[in-house]
Amino acid sequence: EEQIYRIDHYLGKEMVQNLMVLRFGNRIFGPIWNRDNVACAVLTFKEPFGTQGRGGYFDDFGIIRDFMQNHLLQMLCLVAMEKPASTSPDGVRDEKVKV
Repeated sequence: EEQIYRIDHYLGKEMVQNLMVLRFGNRIFGPIWNRDNVACAVLTFKEPFGTQGRGGYFDDFGIIRDFMQNHLLQMLCLVAMEKPASTSPDGVRDEKVKV
């Protein structure tokens, strides 16, 4: 069990992987991207495809369950969390759960 690394596959997308660098490693965004300067964040789910061929999947699981409860919540956490003490998986997770 300790050797298994579970990840939401959406977190493997390049832009998602770069969010922490954009937020915490950028001299412009780093100092101002925080709860004192940001009033709200809007996450928009827009994909260039429909449910063609996946209707049965969404009928069984639902698009809210598929995207919102994992992909969009992961994105929200990356956008809203404080800077983690370390970039280790545990350090990032500890900040995400605070959101």
